[in-house]
Amino acid sequence: MTVFIASLFLPYTIDFDPHGPKKEIVALSSSYAVDGSGSMACRDHGFRDDVANIAQSIELPLTPGATRDNERVFTDYTPRTTDEIRFGLSPSEPRDVIWGRSQKFNQPQSQATETPTSSILSITDSQKVTARSLSIDGTQDCMELGEPRSPQTFVSPVEWRIESTEKGLGGLTNAVHAAEKSGFLQNKLWVGTLGMPTDSLMDSTREDITRYLREEHQSLTVFVDDTEFEGHYTHFCHAVLWPALHYQMQESPRHSEYERYSWDQYIRLNAAFADAIVERWKPGDKIWVHDYHLLVLPGILRKRIPQAEIGFFLHTPFPSSEVFRCLSPRDQLLDGILGADLVGFQTEEYRNHFLQSCSRLRRLNTSASEVSSNGRAVRAVSIPMGIDPSFLKVLREATEVQGWIHDITHRYPTQRLIVARDRLDVSGGIKQRLLAYELFLNTYPDFRHNIVLIQVISSAGAVPELEAQISKIAMRINTTYSSAAHQPLVLLKRDINTHQFLALLSITEIFMATGLREGINLTSHEFVLCQDKAFGSRGHGSLIISEFVGSASMFHERSGARFNAHKLLVNPWDLKECAEAIRVALQMSPAQKMIEWRRLRRRMSKFSAIKWYRGLQLALNTSCTRQSLHRVHDTLPLSLEELESSYSAAKSRLFFIEDGDILGPDPLAEGSLLSERAFKILKAYFREPQNKLYLISSKTLQQLNELFPQLPPEVGIISENGAMIRHPNTRACFHFTPMSAKWLPGIQKMMEYFQERTEGSRIEIFPWSLVFHHDGALDREAASHQASELADQISGARGEAVFHIVRHETSITVELPLSVQGRGRAAHYILQYLTNAEYPELVLVAGKSPDSESLFCWANELAGAPTPSRLYRTGFGHRLWVTTLATGPHVNEAKCALPPGFSFLKLMGWLLN
Repeated sequence: MTVFIASLFLPYTIDFDPHGPKKEIVALSSSYAVDGSGSMACRDHGFRDDVANIAQSIELPLTPGATRDNERVFTDYTPRTTDEIRFGLSPSEPRDVIWGRSQKFNQPQSQATETPTSSILSITDSQKVTARSLSIDGTQDCMELGEPRSPQTFVSPVEWRIESTEKGLGGLTNAVHAAEKSGFLQNKLWVGTLGMPTDSLMDSTREDITRYLREEHQSLTVFVDDTEFEGHYTHFCHAVLWPALHYQMQESPRHSEYERYSWDQYIRLNAAFADAIVERWKPGDKIWVHDYHLLVLPGILRKRIPQAEIGFFLHTPFPSSEVFRCLSPRDQLLDGILGADLVGFQTEEYRNHFLQSCSRLRRLNTSASEVSSNGRAVRAVSIPMGIDPSFLKVLREATEVQGWIHDITHRYPTQRLIVARDRLDVSGGIKQRLLAYELFLNTYPDFRHNIVLIQVISSAGAVPELEAQISKIAMRINTTYSSAAHQPLVLLKRDINTHQFLALLSITEIFMATGLREGINLTSHEFVLCQDKAFGSRGHGSLIISEFVGSASMFHERSGARFNAHKLLVNPWDLKECAEAIRVALQMSPAQKMIEWRRLRRRMSKFSAIKWYRGLQLALNTSCTRQSLHRVHDTLPLSLEELESSYSAAKSRLFFIEDGDILGPDPLAEGSLLSERAFKILKAYFREPQNKLYLISSKTLQQLNELFPQLPPEVGIISENGAMIRHPNTRACFHFTPMSAKWLPGIQKMMEYFQERTEGSRIEIFPWSLVFHHDGALDREAASHQASELADQISGARGEAVFHIVRHETSITVELPLSVQGRGRAAHYILQYLTNAEYPELVLVAGKSPDSESLFCWANELAGAPTPSRLYRTGFGHRLWVTTLATGPHVNEAKCALPPGFSFLKLMGWLLN
């Protein structure tokens, strides 16, 4: 079995070296390309010279007080080698490098053509793109023949080597390595792109790279042209999806040409991933799709390999449905995600937002952890990601880390350090953090001369306006509060070496993870581990964390009925609260710090990388097993000879029959009466006193009595899907529900609220269920939207109450779950209720409603179990015949179907004659 791990970027990329020595090359052979007009960033010597010039032109900020280069403390980020990758020692959150602009590796320039402008105000005729819509399965071409494509230019002869990528999901890479090391993951195959422009590469170069990565690094390389990748990554993922997922919507409308263009490229790239996976997939393999770059990939794969086991995990937040609905392709995105068997999120909040979006926007049936879509039950779970403590320990023990701890401690012997590290985008919250720090310095002057905030920006230049604002605030802070010997803020606009950052985490007194919105912040986990005082006297530092960061929910804990929130949880928009949190952290006693650190360490230990991977894999296995129960399959026609033989041989018989099979397809229709034929057949069946029959219905007992007063008294009734039972030859009935339904009055009030606002709607009230009907609404579309809103409101108000919400085209039913009141459970009770003399030798179950699935499952298990011991004790140790009969097309668990040309009444008539 192979586990496919699909992520936009592979953990590896390529570094081209036109003049590098042979011994540095790790490829199977040198890769050569035809000389042409296209080139690397520069051709041959010019290429290397240009990279060197770029590197020299960028100045790192000097450490406060430094006047010469050798007085610098903080050094530049350096890429890692493939040897480090094998041990999983990649940063949890790698820096965000602009695609096609790596300053660390020699790589080709992008050959992407000009794209339509995003603004509706600046579109020009020359930028308009003729396009057709692209289907979700990626099979239809999206562009006309005249579509501009990336020009085919090729690089000069070069050597290349594999390097660890600057992009991608570092936490995912570490979790996969942890799973491999533990033996939980045996055979994997990464699927992704190289994270660089590839149009300039010759086919032979691509083939060499593909072969080497597949054979040496278990990686399947996906190649797409530069125009396609840039449209997907830069224009749709970064300009559309990322802002929306982080609660940021564009201020001006986008041009329709741009929207269609970027969406088409998004579909194209996802389809390319599907092509690569489908080509190598075989039955038994599992497919994992990761993050927002590949939201529609599960749907494409589901169409092409319906039986595949597919999991999807979103590493970013999932926004409220009110935000997600603003995305133009919202339906296609949700449908794409729902192609998976399991959908995973970092927190329960994100999972609930996804379920709400499915309910409100797609009007699908949802429960607390499941979505019903296209006959499939898609499970949604929240499994937070963690880090790998053992790998972090290995990295911390490196001599480089120990050296940096010494150097930084020597540079800041008495200062109290605050450290933060973020990407330069709006959601990172750097601007708000600096403003809060400025407010702190202004409010608490006693701390001004011995505190330093070291703010590391892991990617710079992506948002020039924001960068300018941050620089202005930083300059104002240092201008106002610096002295000749002290500078309160160190702003590093480039990422730093991993070893150095771990050293910072080991000696800082406070770490601030105050992003405005973030899926998870694994650096905060690393901070907690690094504060164990294993390599010095500094430690047990404080974590100030934003309530909008996924990790915040992980640091809460419940003790009995008491809920303990993290003491330094802040709203990053509240500058005063953030400033106060800094003061509280600085004034904590050593004993308080140790108690708080131990609590964080205890909570964090429950969320490791290997636990995350194992949890997801086990959840996928469970989901796929449950999925098979929902999968429609063809049932063989009932063998009349076998039924006749078992019926004749059985001395006692028990039938469980759905009401529609005897009373007609629409018993509630006006003028519906029990037919004379059905009455005669029932009378004939009951001529033998050992025959018993229970009629099963979703209707109430009162409704059945009013509709069919002539029902023979020998007929037992299971009404309301198992909530009430009336035994044969008695007028007494009893409620068969072990649970309270105290939630009914509250749900009824909610339904009444929506009924008042939906003209033509009505409510049906039953002892164990409520139904909101909107089939008589004057405005059907508005009523359907109101019904979706009602279902979502009920689901959100669920709390610990146990009930089931069922969406129909013109109604919403709220009832006890089938596991509590199901037909199968009621039938099991009836079987136990019978005496030894009444115990059947033939059990026949017939129905056409999905509500009968639990009844079929119970009967099938009964058939597979040995005859109850009670029969042996009384001498009735005969074989137990069980027949499960589907009388319609919408059931999955029945073992056989009606023979051609037979209705159930006709079958019973034939059997009795």
